[in-house]
Amino acid sequence: MTPLPHIVASGIISAISLAYFKSAGYAVISFLAGVLIDGDHLIDYYLNHGFTFNLKKIYRCCLAIDLKRIYLVLHSYELIFFLWAAIYIFSLSLFWQAIALGLTQHMILDQISNPIKTFAYFFAYRAANNFKAAGILTIRKGNKFAIIKR
Repeated sequence: MTPLPHIVASGIISAISLAYFKSAGYAVISFLAGVLIDGDHLIDYYLNHGFTFNLKKIYRCCLAIDLKRIYLVLHSYELIFFLWAAIYIFSLSLFWQAIALGLTQHMILDQISNPIKTFAYFFAYRAANNFKAAGILTIRKGNKFAIIKR
């Protein structure tokens, strides 16, 4: 999924949370978590292609999924599960709940819209597949995403 739909979705979820919790801080934190989780794509780019400041090049590469290995350390159902469990067990504040909400809605949208295998957003699944893109991605007819052979 491209950044714009994530920004829109995070904005909608944040607006709803603002109305429910009556906290602008909660809404902003939820929004930022829902958008900034994609920062882990930078790590994947750097590990696959080396460091650059050329954000346009990084964006095109990630959009085309021109990666041999996909780590996505923040895109992890295990992380989401442990965060929600910690919130429940330790009665963590709304700050942590806002982060969890932002991350969760982002992951749900990615699961629905990205060309990945069913369990690909489990970090353990990616690790079991040696983080190889071919073991994580699916190709759908008519989908604009494709694995680019290098």
